[in-house]
Amino acid sequence: MTIETVAAPAAREEPARAAARRAEPPAARHDRPRPTRIRLLGRPVIERDGRLADAPRGRKAWALLGYLLLADRPQRRRHLADLMFGEAADPLGALRWSLAELRRALGEPTLFLGDPVCARLPAAMSVDLRAILDPSAEPLALLDADGDLLQGIHLPDSPEYEAWLVVERHRLAVRHEELLRAAAEARLAAGLAGDAIRYAAGAAARNPRSVANRDLLTAVLAAAGGRPPVAAGSAPVRPAPPSQATAEAPRRALRSPMRAGVRRTL
Repeated sequence: MTIETVAAPAAREEPARAAARRAEPPAARHDRPRPTRIRLLGRPVIERDGRLADAPRGRKAWALLGYLLLADRPQRRRHLADLMFGEAADPLGALRWSLAELRRALGEPTLFLGDPVCARLPAAMSVDLRAILDPSAEPLALLDADGDLLQGIHLPDSPEYEAWLVVERHRLAVRHEELLRAAAEARLAAGLAGDAIRYAAGAAARNPRSVANRDLLTAVLAAAGGRPPVAAGSAPVRPAPPSQATAEAPRRALRSPMRAGVRRTL
């Protein structure tokens, strides 16, 4: 099944969901507990009950959270300690402290216990990575996800982790752009050009040098009765070829002895 065939029915369901939310009594909406939200795309933040929670102390706690949620299986404590805290006097002790910081920030004392560390999130917790990695996620969530994975987080003293982060950032960015473009194409094919504009604009914003993204946005705007973003008679801007360093970065990172896949239980 292609992405387009999944996205098209969702496009028809979104107005119905919005109408149901509008019809819900205001008191019911306010009384409903809000889930804890983890945002790892862009500057990482945690929201609890609709408010920003106190962040875990230390950039390595954020780095650890991203690694645990994206790993394809529970991770051994010794591996995590060596990967991220190898320079510490007590790597396992530093790992325990960072895990405790994550439990405090998330308000969940039973998270990230055991060896290997269990990273399965409770149902009342959401993470923005689902919008990109979970095929059953609502396409609207793609519009809310923005930025690179763990933006601003770097661990120069852990080259193996940095290699993993380079690969994951590239992979998630490409996947996000593909899903936005597919959602726009599905809505355009279903005659929902107005809804398609946001998705096409999102794909173009993530990769403005892509001719395919520009052409799609032009087609969507034209179908919606809008004005195309490129002035008539102007030559299309072709993307410059990537530099050798840029093209080789993901390949170099993949040669790292440590590789991680995608957690299917997000």
